[in-house]
Amino acid sequence: MDANSKERDDCRERIRAYIHQLPLVDTHAHNLVALDSLMPFVQAFSEAQGEALQQAAHTLCFKRSLRDISILYGTRPLLESIEAHRQKAGLEAISTECFISANISTLLLDDGLRVNKMHNLEWHRKYVPSVHKVLRIEALAEDILNEDPPGGITWTLHSFIERFLAILNSLLEKIVALKSIAAYRSGLNIDPNVPCQDAEAGLMDDLGDRPLRIKNKFIIDFIFVRALEFASLHNIPLQLHSGFGDKDLDLRLANPLHLRSILEDKRFSRSRLVLLHASYPYMREASYICSVYPQIYLDFGLAVPKLSIRGMQSTISQLVELAPLNKIMFSTDGYAFPETFYLGAKWTREILTSVLSEACESGDLAFEEAILYAHGILRGNALNLYKLDDGSATGRKRDELSLTREDGLCLSQIREKGRQVFLEETQRDGTETNGYAASVFQNHGTRVRKEVANSNVAAAGSEPSDSANSQSVKHVRLLWADGSGKLRSRVVPAERFKKVTVSYGVGLTQCCMGMSSHSDGPSEGCGLTAVGEIRLIPDLSTKYQLPWFSEHEVVLVDMHLDRGRPWQYCPRSTLQHVAGILDREFGLVARAGFEKEFYLLKPSHKKSPKWKGVDSTLYCSSAAFDAVSHVLSDICNSLKSLDVTVEQMHAEAGGGQFELSIEHSPSSSAADKVLFVRETVKAVSKKHGLLATFTPKYFPGDAGSGSHVHISLWQGGKNVFMGDTGSRYGMSKIGEEFLAGVLHHLPAVLAFTAPHPNSYARIQPNTWSGAYQCWGKDNREAPLRTASPPGVSADVVSNFELKSFDGCSNPHLGLAAIIAAGIDGLRKHLQLPDPTGKLFEMAILYSLSLMIYYHIITHLFFDCITFKAWI
Repeated sequence: MDANSKERDDCRERIRAYIHQLPLVDTHAHNLVALDSLMPFVQAFSEAQGEALQQAAHTLCFKRSLRDISILYGTRPLLESIEAHRQKAGLEAISTECFISANISTLLLDDGLRVNKMHNLEWHRKYVPSVHKVLRIEALAEDILNEDPPGGITWTLHSFIERFLAILNSLLEKIVALKSIAAYRSGLNIDPNVPCQDAEAGLMDDLGDRPLRIKNKFIIDFIFVRALEFASLHNIPLQLHSGFGDKDLDLRLANPLHLRSILEDKRFSRSRLVLLHASYPYMREASYICSVYPQIYLDFGLAVPKLSIRGMQSTISQLVELAPLNKIMFSTDGYAFPETFYLGAKWTREILTSVLSEACESGDLAFEEAILYAHGILRGNALNLYKLDDGSATGRKRDELSLTREDGLCLSQIREKGRQVFLEETQRDGTETNGYAASVFQNHGTRVRKEVANSNVAAAGSEPSDSANSQSVKHVRLLWADGSGKLRSRVVPAERFKKVTVSYGVGLTQCCMGMSSHSDGPSEGCGLTAVGEIRLIPDLSTKYQLPWFSEHEVVLVDMHLDRGRPWQYCPRSTLQHVAGILDREFGLVARAGFEKEFYLLKPSHKKSPKWKGVDSTLYCSSAAFDAVSHVLSDICNSLKSLDVTVEQMHAEAGGGQFELSIEHSPSSSAADKVLFVRETVKAVSKKHGLLATFTPKYFPGDAGSGSHVHISLWQGGKNVFMGDTGSRYGMSKIGEEFLAGVLHHLPAVLAFTAPHPNSYARIQPNTWSGAYQCWGKDNREAPLRTASPPGVSADVVSNFELKSFDGCSNPHLGLAAIIAAGIDGLRKHLQLPDPTGKLFEMAILYSLSLMIYYHIITHLFFDCITFKAWI
C-alpha cells in the first residue's frame, strides 16, 4: 500500500471512529406501537400499502434490513424468526436494545401520525434521554374541526383560525417545531395569498365528511400560510414533507422547487423550512434551493435507510453537492417499530462516513472540516436550529424533563454541558464497585451536550447565539497529558481561540512529550530534543466551560505535525489508531470504565508531613462522608457538567481516600474522561482548601491509589466479551483470546499503565493491586479480574478489570497498550491458562515489576515497547 492510500485509509477510519461514537439528534420520527398493533411488521421496510406491501419482501431494503436486525438480535435472517424474537422478548426489551444500539440522545417526535395502539410521547422517554414534540398542523386542524364548534352552530373560517392560533399559542412552551404534510394532500405549489372566500369555501367542502380529513387545496394552503406566519413570528422551524412517501401524495407535486412563491414572499424571508425525506428523488433540486434560499434546511430521513446502499450514498452525495453542510440534518423517520430507529441510525453512520471520506479524498474537505460537519449533520445543526435549551435564548420554557442547551451551528465554539439521563440498562454491565451495572442489553452510553453557537461561522439565515455564558468566557485552556501522565495546558484568550487557534492550533516543542515527571527537560535517550515543533489542535467536541471558574473553558487537544497530519507520539491519536484497527480487523469496539482512587488531604500544621488525610475511617465507611460530602457533591456536579457521569463513590481503605466509579464508554471517550476527572477533582478540592492526589503510593504505610479499568468488547450493539452459561470461563471465544493477549503482554503493558517509580511502591503482594502475572474470576489480588455482574448467571462474566493501572499513567497510552495486546491475542488466537484462585498458585510478577521499574526510569516509556510490533 502506497503512502497516499494509507493516508486515505487512516482518514476514513478516523472519520468513521468519530461518527460511530457520536450520540445522535433524531430530528424527525413518530411514535412506537404495541406489539399487538394491527400495523404489520413488514411495514417497517416499505412505504407501500395494501397488495403492494406484499412485494416488499423482494426489495433490497428488506433483504439488507433483515440481515442487520438478525445480527442485532442474534436470530436467523428470516422475517418469521425476527417476529418470533420480538414477541418473545417483548417491546420494552427490543426497544431498549434498538435505541441503545442507535445511540440517540435527542428525539423530535411527530405524534400526528395516528396509528393503531401507538404509545404517547412520554413513554418514549424511557429509551431516549430528551424527547421533544413536533406539532403536525393538519392533525391539529382536523382535531379542532372534528369537535363541536363554539356556540354549537357551525365552524366558520374565522372561528376555526381563531381556535387554531389559540391552541398553537397554548402549546408553544411544549413544542420545538411545526410540521406540515401539505405535499401529501395537495402538493407543494402552495399559494401564499389564498383569498379568504376561497379558504372558507374549501373549509365548508371538507366539513361535509365525518370524521373530517382536510383535503381541499384552498384550506390546506390557507392553514399552511397561517402556521408559517406563526412559526416565523415565534422563531421556530416548520418541517415539510417533500419528495417520496406513501401513495397518498402525487410525487410530481412534491418537488421542492414548487415552494418558490413561498420563499420569495417577504413575509417569510426569515422563516425556517426543513425539507424532509431528502426530497427524494429531487435531491439536486433540494440542494439547489437550500444553497440559494436562507430559509431552507434539509433532512435526509426515510431515504436512509429505505433506499439501496448505492441509492443512499448517491442521495446524500447529491444533497451535499450545493447545499451548505451546516443546513443538513439527520433523522431516522423512525415509526411504529424500534428497529426503524436502529436501521436509520446504523446506515446514516455508514453512509455519512463514506460521503465525507470521499469528500476528503477528492479534496473538497480537509479532515478537520469533515469532522466538524459530521458533528453538525448528526447533532449540532439540529440543536441550533430547534433551539433545544431551557428557553434562555428565546424566552420559551421547555418541557420540564428537557435538557438545557444552547447549540452552535457547527463545532467551532462547542461548549459541552452534558448530563446522563438514560435508562439504567443503557451502559451497565459490572459489579457494584466498577462503574458498571448489570444489564442484558448493554451498549453505548449516550451523551446530551450543551453547545454554544459560533457566530463567526453561522450560515446565512442562521442567528448567532447571544448566550451570556459565551460572553463571560475570557480564556480557553488547551489540555493534554504528556508521556509521564502529567496534565499540562496552554491558555489563550477566547477571541484568539476563535480567530486563530481553532484553525491553526498552538505551537509546542516536541520534547515536551519526552519530559519526565520530575524534570521539565527531555529524558535522556528519549529521542526528542529542543529541535522540532508540533501543533496542538483543539478537539472542539471536548470543549466545556469550567464549572469552578466560568471565565475559562477547557478543550482537549490532538498533536499534529501540521494541520491534518497527526504526530506519531500523540496519545489521543495513538489510541484512536489502535481502536480503529480493532474495529477494522474484528468489527469490535472496546469500551472502558475507570475507577479513580485518590486522597483528599488537609494541612497537618506540622513540618512533616505537611498534609494528612481528611479522616482516618475504614473502607466503605459511612462516616467518611460526613466531613467531605459537600466537596464530593461539588466534584460530582462539576463532572456532570463536563459530561462525565459518576455512577457511584465510596470511601477507600486509606485515611481520606475515596473512589469514583465512572460510566463506561468507547475507549477514546473513556480516556478523555479520565483527564477531566483528574483536573476536576484537583481543582474543586483546592477550592475547598484541600489537596487531592492520585499518586499511586502517597503514604508509605497506607493504601495505594489505583485507576482500575474495566474493559468489555462490543459488536453490533452487544457485549460480545460476555459468554453464555455453557461457555468456557463465562467468556466468549473473542473475549478469551483478547484477555489472553493482555495477560501475555502484561509486563510490557505495565510500562504504560504504571509508568512512575512510585507505581511499584503500590504494586505489592497482598494489597489488591495486581502484583502477579495471572488472571482470576472475581479475584481481586490478580491484576486481571473477570467480573460477574449482578442479575446474570454466576457462570457468566461481562468485562475484565486491570488493577495495575494508576493515576500517573497517560490514560490514552495505557488503553492503547491494553487494546494492542488484546489485538495480538485475537490475531494469534491465544488461549488463557486456568484462572488462579489461590495466592500460592500465582507466578509472582513482583521481581519483574522491579525490572520494569528500572527500565522506565532510565528510558522514556513509549520507547519500552512499540505498537508497531503488535500493529
